[in-house]
This record gives sequence, C-alpha cells and structure tokens, in this order.
Amino acid sequence: MVAVKEIMHGTTCVSSLVTVLEVAQLMSRRNIGSVLVECEGVVCGILTERDLMTRVVARAADPQQSRAGDIMTQLKFTIDENANIFEASSVFQEHNIRRLPVTRAGKIVGIITARDVARSMPYAISARMTRMHTADKSQQIDY
Repeated sequence: MVAVKEIMHGTTCVSSLVTVLEVAQLMSRRNIGSVLVECEGVVCGILTERDLMTRVVARAADPQQSRAGDIMTQLKFTIDENANIFEASSVFQEHNIRRLPVTRAGKIVGIITARDVARSMPYAISARMTRMHTADKSQQIDY
C-alpha cells in the first residue's frame, strides 16, 4: 500500500503578518501553489493560489497592504504520514480540498495534493489487485 509519507512534499511556511505580495513572489520563485501560514509560531492556515485569486485579485485588494493572515484559509484538516493514499483520497473528496498537510505525532512534516494522490493511484490499485490475486491462489484447494 502506498503511504502518504511516500508521496509528500516539503512545506513552505510564512508568518501571518507578511504581505500578500511577498507571499505571491515567494510562491512564484519556488514554483509552488500554496504556503502554510503561522500565527504566533503555530501553523494556523494555508494560503493557496486560489486564495490569492479570489480574495485579492478578484476584489482588487492591495497586495502590499493585505496580510497572509487576512486571506488564508483556516487549517481544518490534516492526515497522518502513515495513512494510505486511499484514505487521503477520501479526505480530499469528502471535504472538497486539494491540499492536505501531513503530520507525524501531531506535527506538520509535509503536504500532499490531490494530484499527488491521483498520480499514485494506478500503482496502488495494481499492487492491491496483485495481493488479492495472490491471496485467491493461496486459498485454492488442489484435488
């Protein structure tokens, strides 16, 4: 089974006090679609490209005046690094989200995206089918 820790990426964190312009420039330089936002040293939210588009650009807000903490999405869901990608897929579908922080012992250690999970599915399904086929053969009785 493919575990979440096998497909996770590192995270980039920013303070809730940095400007949206600084966040957008950082995301552009690193070619990433989201950053985690820290409030007083604790991760409290996630800021995505969609947040930038819908809460800054579409509202003609000033990115030099807006702060990451003003436009972030509050962090509501995480997944343990030992969970499998089928569990992650369920979280993505159930909550209609595209990015999911990964935890180890309650601390965020990475992030996965719905795309990461989708890319890993063919391998996971193939491995599951092989195990099922092997289990079926071992239960057959030869006469």
